[in-house]
Amino acid sequence: MIRKSHSGLPVGAAVIAACLIFTGDAYASNGSRMLGFSARDSAMAGATTASSEDTACLVKNPAGLVNIGNRVDLEYQNILPHDVTVYTEGPGLTALLGLPLVNPRFKQESTVSYIPGGDFGVSYGIPGEGKHPVAIGCGVFNISGLSLNLRSSRLNPLVLNDYDKMIDLKSMRIAPGAAIGITDKLSVGAAANIEVQALRTDMATTPNYFETVGGGKWSFAPGAGFTVGMEYEINRIFAIGASYESHTWMRRHYRYKDCLPYIDEPPVINAGLSFKPAKQLELTFDTRYINWTDVKIARLAPDNGGFGWRDQWVFATGAEYGLFKDRLKLRLGYNYGRSQIQPHVAFANSLLPLIMEHHLTNGFSYALTKKLSVDLTWEHHFFNSMADKGWGDITSQAGAGSKISAAVDVISVGASYKY
Repeated sequence: MIRKSHSGLPVGAAVIAACLIFTGDAYASNGSRMLGFSARDSAMAGATTASSEDTACLVKNPAGLVNIGNRVDLEYQNILPHDVTVYTEGPGLTALLGLPLVNPRFKQESTVSYIPGGDFGVSYGIPGEGKHPVAIGCGVFNISGLSLNLRSSRLNPLVLNDYDKMIDLKSMRIAPGAAIGITDKLSVGAAANIEVQALRTDMATTPNYFETVGGGKWSFAPGAGFTVGMEYEINRIFAIGASYESHTWMRRHYRYKDCLPYIDEPPVINAGLSFKPAKQLELTFDTRYINWTDVKIARLAPDNGGFGWRDQWVFATGAEYGLFKDRLKLRLGYNYGRSQIQPHVAFANSLLPLIMEHHLTNGFSYALTKKLSVDLTWEHHFFNSMADKGWGDITSQAGAGSKISAAVDVISVGASYKY
Protein backbone atom coordinates (compact mmCIF):
# COMPACT_ATOMS: atom_id res chain seq x y z
CA MET A 1 0.00 0.00 0.00
CA ILE A 2 1.37 3.44 -0.99
CA ARG A 3 1.09 5.98 1.78
CA LYS A 4 -0.50 9.24 0.55
CA SER A 5 0.11 12.82 1.53
CA HIS A 6 -2.83 14.94 2.62
CA SER A 7 -3.06 16.37 -0.92
CA GLY A 8 -3.67 12.89 -2.33
CA LEU A 9 -0.22 12.67 -3.94
CA PRO A 10 2.07 9.76 -3.08
CA VAL A 11 4.54 10.89 -0.42
CA GLY A 12 7.51 10.48 -2.81
CA ALA A 13 5.85 12.75 -5.37
CA ALA A 14 5.02 15.30 -2.68
CA VAL A 15 8.67 15.38 -1.56
CA ILE A 16 9.86 15.94 -5.15
CA ALA A 17 7.28 18.68 -5.60
CA ALA A 18 8.46 20.39 -2.43
CA CYS A 19 12.10 20.17 -3.58
CA LEU A 20 11.17 21.72 -6.93
CA ILE A 21 9.36 24.63 -5.33
CA PHE A 22 12.26 25.24 -2.94
CA THR A 23 15.13 24.94 -5.41
CA GLY A 24 13.80 27.79 -7.47
CA ASP A 25 14.26 28.81 -11.05
CA ALA A 26 17.21 29.48 -13.31
CA TYR A 27 16.87 32.93 -14.89
CA ALA A 28 20.66 33.38 -15.02
CA SER A 29 21.63 31.36 -18.00
CA ASN A 30 21.95 30.62 -21.69
CA GLY A 31 18.31 30.79 -22.68
CA SER A 32 16.43 29.18 -19.80
CA ARG A 33 19.36 26.88 -18.92
CA MET A 34 21.73 27.47 -16.02
CA LEU A 35 25.28 28.59 -16.73
CA GLY A 36 26.92 26.10 -14.35
CA PHE A 37 26.03 23.13 -12.15
CA SER A 38 28.54 23.52 -9.30
CA ALA A 39 30.35 26.43 -7.70
CA ARG A 40 33.47 25.73 -9.81
CA ASP A 41 31.50 25.22 -13.03
CA SER A 42 29.64 28.50 -12.48
CA ALA A 43 32.81 30.46 -11.58
CA MET A 44 34.40 29.30 -14.85
CA ALA A 45 31.32 30.36 -16.85
CA GLY A 46 30.38 26.78 -17.66
CA ALA A 47 33.63 26.10 -19.58
CA THR A 48 34.39 22.70 -18.01
CA THR A 49 33.58 20.14 -20.71
CA ALA A 50 37.27 19.16 -20.91
CA SER A 51 38.09 19.94 -17.27
CA SER A 52 36.08 17.77 -14.88
CA GLU A 53 36.91 18.27 -11.21
CA ASP A 54 33.52 17.80 -9.53
CA THR A 55 30.11 16.24 -10.00
CA ALA A 56 28.94 18.97 -12.41
CA CYS A 57 30.38 16.56 -15.01
CA LEU A 58 27.17 14.51 -14.66
CA VAL A 59 25.52 17.30 -16.66
CA LYS A 60 28.42 18.66 -18.74
CA ASN A 61 30.43 15.50 -19.51
CA PRO A 62 29.90 12.27 -17.54
CA ALA A 63 33.21 10.86 -18.83
CA GLY A 64 34.85 13.04 -16.18
CA LEU A 65 33.60 10.81 -13.37
CA VAL A 66 36.77 8.69 -13.55
CA ASN A 67 38.92 11.78 -12.92
CA ILE A 68 37.21 13.37 -9.91
CA GLY A 69 37.58 10.66 -7.26
CA ASN A 70 35.26 10.00 -4.34
CA ARG A 71 33.57 13.24 -3.39
CA VAL A 72 30.38 15.03 -2.39
CA ASP A 73 29.59 18.49 -3.81
CA LEU A 74 26.94 20.91 -2.60
CA GLU A 75 26.05 24.36 -3.95
CA TYR A 76 23.46 26.87 -2.76
CA GLN A 77 22.54 29.75 -5.07
CA ASN A 78 21.04 33.15 -4.42
CA ILE A 79 19.65 34.27 -7.78
CA LEU A 80 18.94 38.00 -7.81
CA PRO A 81 17.02 39.27 -10.87
CA HIS A 82 16.93 43.04 -11.26
CA ASP A 83 15.88 45.58 -13.90
CA VAL A 84 13.47 42.96 -15.26
CA THR A 85 10.98 45.29 -16.92
CA VAL A 86 8.18 45.01 -19.44
CA TYR A 87 7.00 48.06 -21.36
CA THR A 88 3.88 47.54 -23.45
CA GLU A 89 3.09 50.02 -26.19
CA GLY A 90 -0.19 50.79 -27.94
CA PRO A 91 -2.33 51.06 -29.84
CA GLY A 92 -1.20 48.13 -32.02
CA LEU A 93 -4.21 45.94 -32.70
CA THR A 94 -7.49 47.02 -31.18
CA ALA A 95 -10.28 45.06 -29.56
CA LEU A 96 -13.77 46.15 -28.46
CA LEU A 97 -14.71 49.84 -28.84
CA GLY A 98 -11.37 50.54 -30.51
CA LEU A 99 -9.40 49.99 -27.29
CA PRO A 100 -5.85 48.63 -27.67
CA LEU A 101 -5.47 44.93 -26.91
CA VAL A 102 -2.29 45.45 -24.86
CA ASN A 103 -1.86 47.63 -21.79
CA PRO A 104 -0.95 50.92 -23.54
CA ARG A 105 2.25 52.82 -22.66
CA PHE A 106 2.68 50.97 -19.41
CA LYS A 107 6.06 50.12 -17.86
CA GLN A 108 6.40 47.78 -14.92
CA GLU A 109 9.07 45.75 -13.17
CA SER A 110 8.87 42.15 -12.05
CA THR A 111 8.30 41.78 -8.31
CA VAL A 112 10.56 38.69 -8.20
CA SER A 113 13.87 39.85 -6.71
CA TYR A 114 15.22 36.69 -5.04
CA ILE A 115 15.17 33.04 -6.10
CA PRO A 116 16.89 30.23 -4.17
CA GLY A 117 18.53 27.38 -6.05
CA GLY A 118 21.02 24.59 -5.59
CA ASP A 119 22.88 21.53 -6.86
CA PHE A 120 24.10 18.34 -5.18
CA GLY A 121 26.25 15.46 -6.41
CA VAL A 122 28.21 12.44 -5.19
CA SER A 123 30.76 10.24 -6.99
CA TYR A 124 32.51 6.98 -6.21
CA GLY A 125 35.40 5.20 -7.91
CA ILE A 126 34.94 1.43 -7.88
CA PRO A 127 38.13 -0.15 -6.48
CA GLY A 128 40.10 -2.96 -8.13
CA GLU A 129 39.50 -2.06 -11.79
CA GLY A 130 43.20 -1.81 -12.72
CA LYS A 131 43.92 -0.34 -16.15
CA HIS A 132 40.24 0.42 -16.78
CA PRO A 133 38.96 2.42 -13.80
CA VAL A 134 35.20 2.61 -13.36
CA ALA A 135 33.34 5.33 -11.49
CA ILE A 136 29.70 5.98 -10.73
CA GLY A 137 27.86 9.04 -9.50
CA CYS A 138 24.50 10.70 -9.04
CA GLY A 139 23.42 14.29 -8.75
CA VAL A 140 20.37 16.51 -8.36
CA PHE A 141 20.65 19.68 -10.41
CA ASN A 142 18.66 22.83 -11.04
CA ILE A 143 18.70 22.66 -14.87
CA SER A 144 16.52 25.47 -16.16
CA GLY A 145 13.58 27.77 -15.55
CA LEU A 146 12.48 31.32 -14.90
CA SER A 147 10.26 33.34 -12.60
CA LEU A 148 8.40 36.58 -13.31
CA ASN A 149 5.49 38.31 -11.65
CA LEU A 150 4.06 41.63 -12.86
CA ARG A 151 1.67 43.79 -10.86
CA SER A 152 -0.61 44.24 -13.85
CA SER A 153 -1.36 42.37 -17.04
CA ARG A 154 0.44 42.87 -20.35
CA LEU A 155 -3.07 42.98 -21.81
CA ASN A 156 -5.42 45.93 -21.47
CA PRO A 157 -7.46 45.40 -18.26
CA LEU A 158 -10.23 47.55 -19.78
CA VAL A 159 -10.72 44.85 -22.43
CA LEU A 160 -9.81 41.63 -20.58
CA ASN A 161 -9.56 40.60 -16.94
CA ASP A 162 -6.31 41.17 -15.04
CA TYR A 163 -4.38 38.01 -15.93
CA ASP A 164 -1.41 37.14 -18.18
CA LYS A 165 1.14 38.57 -15.73
CA MET A 166 3.07 35.72 -14.09
CA ILE A 167 4.95 32.49 -14.73
CA ASP A 168 7.06 30.10 -12.63
CA LEU A 169 8.87 27.34 -14.51
CA LYS A 170 11.57 25.11 -13.05
CA SER A 171 13.21 21.83 -14.03
CA MET A 172 15.07 19.58 -11.60
CA ARG A 173 17.24 16.76 -12.95
CA ILE A 174 18.29 13.58 -11.18
CA ALA A 175 21.34 12.30 -13.08
CA PRO A 176 22.79 8.85 -12.24
CA GLY A 177 25.85 8.14 -14.35
CA ALA A 178 28.90 5.94 -14.90
CA ALA A 179 32.23 6.23 -16.67
CA ILE A 180 35.13 3.96 -17.62
CA GLY A 181 38.73 4.64 -18.48
CA ILE A 182 39.40 3.02 -21.87
CA THR A 183 43.11 3.92 -21.66
CA ASP A 184 45.14 6.02 -19.26
CA LYS A 185 44.24 9.04 -21.44
CA LEU A 186 40.73 8.31 -22.76
CA SER A 187 37.54 7.95 -20.75
CA VAL A 188 33.89 7.67 -21.78
CA GLY A 189 30.74 8.01 -19.76
CA ALA A 190 26.96 8.26 -19.79
CA ALA A 191 24.23 9.61 -17.54
CA ALA A 192 20.48 9.14 -17.43
CA ASN A 193 18.54 12.41 -17.26
CA ILE A 194 15.48 11.93 -15.07
CA GLU A 195 13.69 15.25 -15.00
CA VAL A 196 10.80 16.69 -13.01
CA GLN A 197 9.28 19.97 -14.12
CA ALA A 198 7.05 22.37 -12.19
CA LEU A 199 4.90 25.03 -13.85
CA ARG A 200 2.36 27.62 -12.83
CA THR A 201 1.12 30.59 -14.85
CA ASP A 202 -1.91 32.74 -15.62
CA MET A 203 -0.78 33.21 -19.22
CA ALA A 204 -3.26 34.08 -21.95
CA THR A 205 -3.87 31.52 -24.66
CA THR A 206 -3.52 32.27 -28.35
CA PRO A 207 -5.14 33.29 -30.60
CA ASN A 208 -8.22 34.16 -28.44
CA TYR A 209 -6.29 35.63 -25.43
CA PHE A 210 -8.44 33.85 -22.84
CA GLU A 211 -6.82 33.00 -19.50
CA THR A 212 -5.38 29.49 -19.32
CA VAL A 213 -7.59 27.02 -17.49
CA GLY A 214 -4.61 26.29 -15.20
CA GLY A 215 -5.24 29.61 -13.47
CA GLY A 216 -1.85 29.90 -11.75
CA LYS A 217 -1.96 26.51 -10.00
CA TRP A 218 1.09 24.23 -9.83
CA SER A 219 1.44 21.44 -12.38
CA PHE A 220 4.16 18.77 -12.32
CA ALA A 221 5.44 16.64 -15.21
CA PRO A 222 8.20 13.99 -15.42
CA GLY A 223 10.58 13.51 -18.32
CA ALA A 224 13.68 11.62 -19.43
CA GLY A 225 16.71 11.77 -21.69
CA PHE A 226 20.42 10.92 -21.59
CA THR A 227 23.92 12.39 -21.87
CA VAL A 228 27.05 10.72 -23.27
CA GLY A 229 30.56 12.11 -23.32
CA MET A 230 34.31 11.55 -23.71
CA GLU A 231 37.50 13.12 -22.33
CA TYR A 232 40.94 12.69 -23.84
CA GLU A 233 44.21 13.91 -22.32
CA ILE A 234 46.48 14.67 -25.27
CA ASN A 235 49.45 15.38 -23.00
CA ARG A 236 50.13 17.13 -19.69
CA ILE A 237 49.23 20.48 -21.26
CA PHE A 238 46.22 19.80 -23.46
CA ALA A 239 42.98 17.87 -22.97
CA ILE A 240 39.79 17.80 -24.99
CA GLY A 241 36.24 16.83 -24.15
CA ALA A 242 32.90 16.48 -25.90
CA SER A 243 29.40 15.48 -24.91
CA TYR A 244 25.93 15.11 -26.34
CA GLU A 245 22.82 15.73 -24.25
CA SER A 246 19.71 14.31 -25.85
CA HIS A 247 16.30 15.91 -26.20
CA THR A 248 14.57 15.53 -22.83
CA TRP A 249 11.03 14.36 -23.50
CA MET A 250 8.60 15.70 -20.89
CA ARG A 251 5.13 14.40 -20.16
CA ARG A 252 2.11 16.63 -20.66
CA HIS A 253 1.15 19.42 -18.27
CA TYR A 254 -2.54 18.52 -18.37
CA ARG A 255 -3.50 21.56 -16.32
CA TYR A 256 -1.95 23.81 -19.00
CA LYS A 257 -2.86 21.84 -22.10
CA ASP A 258 -4.39 24.99 -23.61
CA CYS A 259 -1.14 27.02 -23.56
CA LEU A 260 2.00 25.10 -22.44
CA PRO A 261 1.23 21.38 -22.74
CA TYR A 262 4.80 20.13 -23.35
CA ILE A 263 7.96 22.01 -22.38
CA ASP A 264 10.86 19.75 -23.36
CA GLU A 265 14.56 20.40 -22.78
CA PRO A 266 16.54 20.80 -26.04
CA PRO A 267 19.46 18.69 -27.32
CA VAL A 268 22.84 20.21 -26.41
CA ILE A 269 26.26 19.55 -27.99
CA ASN A 270 29.32 20.53 -25.94
CA ALA A 271 32.96 20.65 -27.06
CA GLY A 272 35.81 21.85 -24.86
CA LEU A 273 39.55 22.34 -24.56
CA SER A 274 41.73 22.50 -21.43
CA PHE A 275 45.15 24.18 -21.60
CA LYS A 276 47.67 24.07 -18.71
CA PRO A 277 50.62 26.31 -19.60
CA ALA A 278 51.89 26.18 -16.00
CA LYS A 279 51.41 23.87 -13.03
CA GLN A 280 49.25 26.41 -11.16
CA LEU A 281 47.26 27.70 -14.16
CA GLU A 282 44.50 26.13 -16.24
CA LEU A 283 42.66 27.82 -19.11
CA THR A 284 39.47 26.33 -20.56
CA PHE A 285 37.43 26.98 -23.68
CA ASP A 286 33.96 25.66 -24.50
CA THR A 287 31.56 25.96 -27.39
CA ARG A 288 27.98 24.81 -27.02
CA TYR A 289 25.09 24.38 -29.47
CA ILE A 290 21.62 24.48 -27.94
CA ASN A 291 19.09 23.14 -30.44
CA TRP A 292 15.96 25.02 -29.28
CA THR A 293 14.17 24.48 -32.61
CA ASP A 294 14.11 20.74 -31.88
CA VAL A 295 11.55 21.56 -29.16
CA LYS A 296 8.11 22.06 -30.69
CA ILE A 297 6.83 24.76 -28.34
CA ALA A 298 10.07 26.75 -28.70
CA ARG A 299 10.03 26.42 -32.51
CA LEU A 300 6.39 27.31 -33.19
CA ALA A 301 5.41 30.91 -33.87
CA PRO A 302 3.51 32.74 -31.08
CA ASP A 303 0.25 32.71 -33.06
CA ASN A 304 0.54 28.90 -33.12
CA GLY A 305 1.06 28.69 -29.36
CA GLY A 306 4.88 28.72 -29.32
CA PHE A 307 7.77 31.03 -28.43
CA GLY A 308 9.32 31.55 -31.87
CA TRP A 309 12.87 30.84 -30.61
CA ARG A 310 16.00 30.23 -32.68
CA ASP A 311 18.95 27.94 -31.94
CA GLN A 312 21.77 29.23 -29.78
CA TRP A 313 25.57 29.09 -30.08
CA VAL A 314 27.37 29.65 -26.77
CA PHE A 315 31.06 30.43 -26.31
CA ALA A 316 32.69 30.29 -22.89
CA THR A 317 36.17 30.59 -21.44
CA GLY A 318 37.42 30.05 -17.91
CA ALA A 319 40.62 30.31 -15.89
CA GLU A 320 41.74 28.73 -12.63
CA TYR A 321 44.91 29.66 -10.73
CA GLY A 322 46.19 27.83 -7.66
CA LEU A 323 48.02 29.46 -4.76
CA PHE A 324 49.60 28.12 -1.56
CA LYS A 325 50.08 24.62 -3.02
CA ASP A 326 46.55 24.74 -4.48
CA ARG A 327 44.96 25.36 -1.10
CA LEU A 328 43.44 28.52 -2.61
CA LYS A 329 42.10 28.47 -6.18
CA LEU A 330 41.02 31.65 -7.94
CA ARG A 331 38.59 31.44 -10.86
CA LEU A 332 37.35 33.71 -13.63
CA GLY A 333 35.06 33.17 -16.61
CA TYR A 334 33.21 34.80 -19.48
CA ASN A 335 30.25 33.39 -21.40
CA TYR A 336 28.48 34.73 -24.48
CA GLY A 337 25.37 33.35 -26.13
CA ARG A 338 23.18 35.30 -28.55
CA SER A 339 19.62 35.32 -27.23
CA GLN A 340 17.32 32.68 -28.62
CA ILE A 341 14.56 35.33 -28.59
CA GLN A 342 14.31 37.35 -31.79
CA PRO A 343 13.04 40.96 -31.89
CA HIS A 344 9.85 40.14 -33.79
CA VAL A 345 8.72 37.87 -30.91
CA ALA A 346 9.79 40.19 -28.06
CA PHE A 347 6.24 41.02 -26.96
CA ALA A 348 5.17 37.38 -27.12
CA ASN A 349 8.13 36.54 -24.84
CA SER A 350 7.67 39.43 -22.42
CA LEU A 351 6.77 36.92 -19.67
CA LEU A 352 9.96 35.04 -20.64
CA PRO A 353 12.58 37.84 -20.89
CA LEU A 354 15.55 35.44 -21.24
CA ILE A 355 17.55 37.89 -23.32
CA MET A 356 20.84 38.27 -21.42
CA GLU A 357 23.82 37.50 -23.67
CA HIS A 358 27.04 38.52 -21.88
CA HIS A 359 27.99 36.83 -18.59
CA LEU A 360 31.02 37.49 -16.37
CA THR A 361 31.83 35.12 -13.51
CA ASN A 362 34.44 34.77 -10.78
CA GLY A 363 35.02 32.94 -7.53
CA PHE A 364 37.41 30.99 -5.37
CA SER A 365 37.82 27.72 -3.51
CA TYR A 366 39.65 27.34 -0.20
CA ALA A 367 40.72 24.00 1.27
CA LEU A 368 39.98 23.97 5.00
CA THR A 369 41.50 20.49 5.25
CA LYS A 370 42.83 17.92 2.80
CA LYS A 371 39.28 16.63 2.41
CA LEU A 372 37.01 19.64 2.91
CA SER A 373 36.89 22.82 0.84
CA VAL A 374 34.48 25.73 0.54
CA ASP A 375 33.59 27.83 -2.50
CA LEU A 376 32.21 31.27 -3.23
CA THR A 377 31.04 32.36 -6.71
CA TRP A 378 29.58 35.53 -8.20
CA GLU A 379 27.97 35.71 -11.62
CA HIS A 380 26.97 38.95 -13.33
CA HIS A 381 24.58 38.62 -16.27
CA PHE A 382 24.72 41.96 -18.04
CA PHE A 383 21.65 44.07 -18.69
CA ASN A 384 20.07 43.66 -22.10
CA SER A 385 16.90 44.98 -23.71
CA MET A 386 14.90 44.18 -26.82
CA ALA A 387 12.06 45.97 -28.62
CA ASP A 388 9.33 44.45 -30.78
CA LYS A 389 9.02 46.37 -34.05
CA GLY A 390 5.66 44.79 -34.85
CA TRP A 391 6.69 43.16 -38.11
CA GLY A 392 6.03 39.62 -36.92
CA ASP A 393 2.72 37.74 -36.68
CA ILE A 394 -0.50 39.06 -35.15
CA THR A 395 0.87 38.78 -31.62
CA SER A 396 3.83 40.95 -32.61
CA GLN A 397 1.54 43.47 -34.30
CA ALA A 398 -0.58 43.67 -31.15
CA GLY A 399 2.50 44.50 -29.07
CA ALA A 400 4.29 46.72 -31.60
CA GLY A 401 6.72 49.02 -29.81
CA SER A 402 6.80 46.92 -26.64
CA LYS A 403 10.16 46.48 -24.92
CA ILE A 404 11.61 43.91 -22.51
CA SER A 405 14.79 44.11 -20.44
CA ALA A 406 16.56 42.07 -17.77
CA ALA A 407 19.75 41.64 -15.72
CA VAL A 408 20.70 39.12 -13.02
CA ASP A 409 23.36 38.57 -10.36
CA VAL A 410 23.98 35.21 -8.73
CA ILE A 411 25.89 34.61 -5.51
CA SER A 412 26.66 30.96 -4.76
CA VAL A 413 28.28 29.22 -1.83
CA GLY A 414 29.45 25.65 -2.01
CA ALA A 415 31.28 22.91 -0.18
CA SER A 416 33.08 19.77 -1.33
CA TYR A 417 34.16 16.76 0.68
CA LYS A 418 36.55 14.10 -0.57
CA TYR A 419 36.28 10.71 1.06
